[in-house]
Amino acid sequence: MADIYISNGDSADVVEPKTNAAGIDRATPILEIDPDRGTFLRLLNRVARGDEIGIPVYMKLRDSNGDPLPTNTLVKFELERAGGDDEHKVSEEVKQISFWNANDLTTQRDVDNIDNAKVTLEYPEAASKNGAAPFHDVRDVDSFYVSIESAAEIDWSQSEFYFDTAAIEEGSR
Repeated sequence: MADIYISNGDSADVVEPKTNAAGIDRATPILEIDPDRGTFLRLLNRVARGDEIGIPVYMKLRDSNGDPLPTNTLVKFELERAGGDDEHKVSEEVKQISFWNANDLTTQRDVDNIDNAKVTLEYPEAASKNGAAPFHDVRDVDSFYVSIESAAEIDWSQSEFYFDTAAIEEGSR
């Protein structure tokens, strides 16, 4: 298991915080996952808790005033493979973050609410398959992004983001 998180300015070694471009009509990265050299991270689309597929995501995203990002903030995951110069969407697009804004992190993690905290991993846009993918491998030469489209800019000194550790496996290449 590997930790993938950003918490009030601190982050896991494999996570690079980024700041989104606010107020534009496309999603931009707020964090990048960059596995250590010689390793890969497998993001699983199913955990033992809850009934729905998806990777559990726990987050409190805030702006520089300490206010939650707007409810209509869009969230999606993107993957850029080595040698490519395009990011491909690899998750559903979460069109609003009201569940995360309305619930503290403990409530989000609760077994009764975990299905609401899940984001479904999907096959990449350019793949021959579509729909839910069982997992995504992020190699040390790839870039995986959590991107948002929002009217406000994220402030990582006041924000938190976690992938459920049960949904992350680490391996050697």
